[in-house]
Amino acid sequence: MALTALFTGSTGLLTFSRALDVVGNNLANLNTTAYKIQRTLFKDIFYQTLNPGSAPSGTFGGTNPSQLGFGSAIGVIDSVFLQGSINPTGRTLDAAIQGKGFFVVTDGTSTFYTRAGSFAVDAAGFLVDPVTGFRVQRTGTVGEPQPGQPGFQTPGVLDIRVPFGAGLSGVPTANVVLQGNLSSTLNIGDSISTAIQIYDSQSTLRALTITFTKTAVNQFQASATVTGGTAIIPPTPIVFDTAGLLVSPATLTVNISGIPGAAAQNIALNLGTPGTSSGLTQFGGPSTAAAVTQDGFASGTLISVSFNQNGELVGQFSNGRTQPLAQLAIAGFNNESGLLRSGNNYYAASPSSGEAVIGAAGTGGLGLVQGSALEGSNVDIATEFARLIVAQRGFQVNARSITAANETLQELANLIR
Repeated sequence: MALTALFTGSTGLLTFSRALDVVGNNLANLNTTAYKIQRTLFKDIFYQTLNPGSAPSGTFGGTNPSQLGFGSAIGVIDSVFLQGSINPTGRTLDAAIQGKGFFVVTDGTSTFYTRAGSFAVDAAGFLVDPVTGFRVQRTGTVGEPQPGQPGFQTPGVLDIRVPFGAGLSGVPTANVVLQGNLSSTLNIGDSISTAIQIYDSQSTLRALTITFTKTAVNQFQASATVTGGTAIIPPTPIVFDTAGLLVSPATLTVNISGIPGAAAQNIALNLGTPGTSSGLTQFGGPSTAAAVTQDGFASGTLISVSFNQNGELVGQFSNGRTQPLAQLAIAGFNNESGLLRSGNNYYAASPSSGEAVIGAAGTGGLGLVQGSALEGSNVDIATEFARLIVAQRGFQVNARSITAANETLQELANLIR
């Protein structure tokens, strides 16, 4: 009867109204960081069976069932976790995930998961989501401070603290590389010297002077001095062949001691690869031998941080060194679409999503982290406009079916006049 058509049409109105709501929400979040679109899937609802049908019998064929439907309903409004575009921001505390996974944040009581990585450092030095103040979580012990060091936390606490201004000890020099020429025109007894700044065990700069003295044809002897202490090179002849290439040794060792307050240290002098001109040579030109590089560092303080693709928070120190400070926790789920949206770009685990599997970026199927970038919304305007038109037309035709049913009922009412 037309009365049934009224209620059936009303279910269509409600269903397409919900579809319009979903499309409207998607378009409203066109520029929301890391927003994931939702889609509406419809389902038909219950049926009245007018004729159950029958099986074939003898010379008669079977009959098909006859059922009358009573409209539609929302089957599911699910989330579509397609990758959004990665947009560089130039801000070192921004991070985006390329691939699967979520950042983990907590207020100490509730834990949420997000793809929006616009982080900041609060007054206490913790890495937080500035929208909510929730603290970003780490995993493992990468760069974890030890007891007594800045940023140390009780084992089991997974907050990330960024200790700006914290010191990093220097690195004493262990290797010095020498290159250049010891002229073959030097007379026996002639010398050539070169100096380089090195670091002792207390990260103090010291001038190390290395002197090469010609002791025989194609042969030199090295000696050294250091400011504030004593430098000794065990007697070892430096031998060149008749082509002016190094024969031996590839390295010499300088023993440094006597610097007040500093530990004794040994420094390897790398003279080059024997048989090549990569290091010291003895050609006929001028003497150009020089110490060109050393591997020591002064002490430094933390001045900035950034994220690498493995999700490590890497500290840049004033002495030019870098060091991992923490490993971002990345959460994965067996069923991402089962997550509950909680606002603020957050998701919460549900029985449908399963429990979070926490790991490091790039492991266990989790995506990589892109530093100084944010993930954009995955809303496609053309697709949403198409869905908008379909939902609008669906609403219109269901409204028309209600109008037609109403007119039919009006005709029935007019029969008694």
